[in-house]
Amino acid sequence: MNTLPFLSDEWIAAARRLKADHAGDPTDQPGLVVNATVTRVPFGNGTLTLRSDRGPMIGWEPGHAEVADFELVVDYEVARSLVLERSPNGLELALAAGDIDVVGDFDAFRDWWHSRVGDPATADLERRIREITA
Repeated sequence: MNTLPFLSDEWIAAARRLKADHAGDPTDQPGLVVNATVTRVPFGNGTLTLRSDRGPMIGWEPGHAEVADFELVVDYEVARSLVLERSPNGLELALAAGDIDVVGDFDAFRDWWHSRVGDPATADLERRIREITA
């Protein structure tokens, strides 16, 4: 299987196609609107702005939403690690190290991050997304 650079235009398009297989299931339910600024990106101008209203692993689209519940500012490698490793402690370790800056409602952020843990459809989609990620 070919892998694609994390958060590249090609990766976002491939993740979008994978999400289409889950239309209507728990992974496809709207939630909080989140903006993300990813820094030190190894392609483009070095910074990506993204938005999601579908959860932490899926639904990322280019550009910020006009109104969001909170914003994340995170380094590319930290974001990539959180997606690929999905360790139960990864988020807490990144927060403790100051690797993620949460602007806005921190409790909403934590709830958002843990919102779909344990859901089989989400686990399948996350696995498939990891498989396409370089």
